[in-house]
Amino acid sequence: MNKHQQSGMTTLLITSMLLIVALLFSLASYKNLFYQIKRTQNEVLARKAHWAAEGGLECGFTEYKIKKNNFTGFDECNTTELELTLTPVTSTELHLESKVTNLLSSKIIKKKINVSSRTTGAIQSRSDLKLIGNQDIFPEEVSLINGTSQYECVSVRYSNLFFYEKSGTERLKVEAIYPEQDPDLEENKTRCHKSYRTILSDKTTSNGINNESLKNDFIYDEKFDPFEGFFNRQRSEIDKIRKDYHLITGTKKGCDTIIGAAFKSGHDKVWVTGDCDLGSGLGLFINSVTQKPKVLVFENGIISKFGAVSFYGAVYHLIDKDSIVYPIPKERWEGMDSYVYISDLIKDKSVYIDAGSFNTSGGLIFDTLGGLTTIKGAMDFKYNPNANPLPKEDQVSWQQGSWHDF
Repeated sequence: MNKHQQSGMTTLLITSMLLIVALLFSLASYKNLFYQIKRTQNEVLARKAHWAAEGGLECGFTEYKIKKNNFTGFDECNTTELELTLTPVTSTELHLESKVTNLLSSKIIKKKINVSSRTTGAIQSRSDLKLIGNQDIFPEEVSLINGTSQYECVSVRYSNLFFYEKSGTERLKVEAIYPEQDPDLEENKTRCHKSYRTILSDKTTSNGINNESLKNDFIYDEKFDPFEGFFNRQRSEIDKIRKDYHLITGTKKGCDTIIGAAFKSGHDKVWVTGDCDLGSGLGLFINSVTQKPKVLVFENGIISKFGAVSFYGAVYHLIDKDSIVYPIPKERWEGMDSYVYISDLIKDKSVYIDAGSFNTSGGLIFDTLGGLTTIKGAMDFKYNPNANPLPKEDQVSWQQGSWHDF
């Protein structure tokens, strides 16, 4: 065998060995590639199940929002592979579970739903509430009592202390009487069941425990929060809520005139920031026959008034827990036109003092935790749900942090 023949054999041998090594590497990498392909396919199936479950949540949320009080189940959303479950946690929080199951994959996702409904009560107070003198309250009808033609009614809902005091030596009283439903008709004078009609003629103090003087129309509710039910939005959205209102800076003189001018110029919703002295309150007068109902919000300020006035609308007094530090110095009230009428009523925690009569048809809400609200005079508070123009139906929304909030 010559030299050239041996050279060709060597080249062939080396080439064959390289091909064999390349084949071994190819077989090894193919196994890894096959594994990656399987993982990719599984990931695709998992993501399909995930998005199917999230789509189920959207479907379930929409179906519940449409049906609300008539909700009986997810008839439109449930399929052989998708199962939705709704679990009440509290009266305002629901847990919605979406479960996707098939032969290739499965996925469970849970989210939270908030349900905000308007809190019942003609007067609602998170502050201490003191009524002095002759107070007539037309309560809010809530629900018909089974087997009767009479209603459960709510006059006052409070979360702290409730006080009633007589004025002078007369036996004046606070009386929860028939609601504002054609009051001239005799049948309407007893629409509220007798167990929901409180009459007080003596000094009364209640912290919600064992007070036999108050009947069922006075509700002690330690945890109630009227904000979401009133505005139909969460507290975290207060900046957005405020943009829907005509904004006013409160003053210690003539605040009622400034507010009245805003209403007369066509604004149905007014938001006042800071201290506000309503004085006689005559600037707030709105004729219910010729005017639309209004909403008046006071934020982070002390409020005073001494006159008697009717207001066709709802009033909401809001104080952020960090905006006012107690005790409030008496000097803060000085300079108000009402000061001479309210000076003997001012206490360390006073945030709202009415020495007259503020007959507000659409409800009085005092969202002023830690404060004291005082109303002295002859109030004829005729509650009428139609005098509040804000939506009355339950609002359904995802709880922030449990869904895509962007």
